[in-house]
Amino acid sequence: ILRVFVWVVACITCFGNVFVICLRSCVVSENRHHAMSIMALCCADCLMGIYLFFIGTYDIRYCGEYNRHAQEWMESIQCQLIGSLAMLSTEVSVMLLTYMTVEKYLCIVFPFSPHRAGKKQTLFILITIWVLGFIIAVVPFFYKDSFGNYYGRNGVCFPLNSDQTEKLGASIYSTSIFLGETEPCGT
Repeated sequence: ILRVFVWVVACITCFGNVFVICLRSCVVSENRHHAMSIMALCCADCLMGIYLFFIGTYDIRYCGEYNRHAQEWMESIQCQLIGSLAMLSTEVSVMLLTYMTVEKYLCIVFPFSPHRAGKKQTLFILITIWVLGFIIAVVPFFYKDSFGNYYGRNGVCFPLNSDQTEKLGASIYSTSIFLGETEPCGT
C-alpha cells in the first residue's frame, strides 16, 4: 500500500501544483503580489512531489532487497541530494506560508495603511526566502565534520529526528530548524 501511495501522492502533488501555476499564470488576478507568492509556494510544494518520485523510484530499485543495500543507499550522493531537495521544499514552504500569513494579517489589521509591499519588494522577499531555503538545505554538505551523514540517517533521506548517535552540530541544527518551523516568531 505504501509503495502505491508514494506514487499517487507524488502524481497528485506535482499535477496539482503545476495546474495551479498554469492557472495563476493565465488568469489575471487583482492581487498580483499574492499570486506570485502562491506560485512560489506551488513551486516549493512541487519539489516535494519530485522528491517523492525519487523515493518511489529507489523503492522499486531496491524492492525486496532493501536491507542488503540500506547502508549503501543512505550513504549515497543520491540520498544526500534528494534529502536536501526535501529540506529545501519544506523550508521554503514554511517560510512562504509565514510570509503570506504576516502579509494578510497586516492587510486585515491595518486595512487603510498605505504601506503595502510592491512588486519589487515582494520579488525581493520571495528570492530571499528561496536563497535562505537553499542555504539551509546545503549547509550540511559543507560541514561534514559537524553534520556527518545528515541526510542519510534513515531510508527516506530526510532528517526527521535526532538520535543519540547523531553528531552534536547536526542535532542542534535539526532542533533549531524544526523548532523554528513550528514557532516562527520565537514565542
